[in-house]
Amino acid sequence: MLVEYIISIFIIFILFPLAIAGKSMAPWVPTRKADVTRLLELLDIRQGDRFFEIWCGDGRVSAAVAKKFPQVKVLGIEIAYPIFFIAKLRQAFCGNPNLSIKLANAFKQDFSAYSHVYVYGMPDKMAEKIVPKFMKEARQWSKLYSYVFSIPDEYRKNVISYGEENQAKIHVLEKK
Repeated sequence: MLVEYIISIFIIFILFPLAIAGKSMAPWVPTRKADVTRLLELLDIRQGDRFFEIWCGDGRVSAAVAKKFPQVKVLGIEIAYPIFFIAKLRQAFCGNPNLSIKLANAFKQDFSAYSHVYVYGMPDKMAEKIVPKFMKEARQWSKLYSYVFSIPDEYRKNVISYGEENQAKIHVLEKK
């Protein structure tokens, strides 16, 4: 009886939120450290820019950006609260006042406030939700960075893809 109760609690409070997050965007797969380093090299961040990470997972990308660019406001949003707590711990220990992690639905965030948006999203979610929202709301010259999954074909003329044959691609869409 106690074991069944514990299993039920685990399913309801841990697995269910993770499943919802995976269904809404992508399953939680942390960005590899080498790829975080590559992303930091690609970011063309200037004073006054703002960085937004959609479904930030454990917050490693947001924390790395906040550390490298202390003059930039960084926001990471996560929808699955088990992973959100990990990201909040990372935020607490990284000590960067320019980093904010929130438990929320990233699709309700206004993209116009951010010059750089980072996402790891499944191709169907990229085509249905993220790229159209970015193209509608983002300011001119803002950039969308997609880890692994490519940008839908209709936007490819404004995309540059980075990565060698044995590396995960980082696709960058610039709104012109």
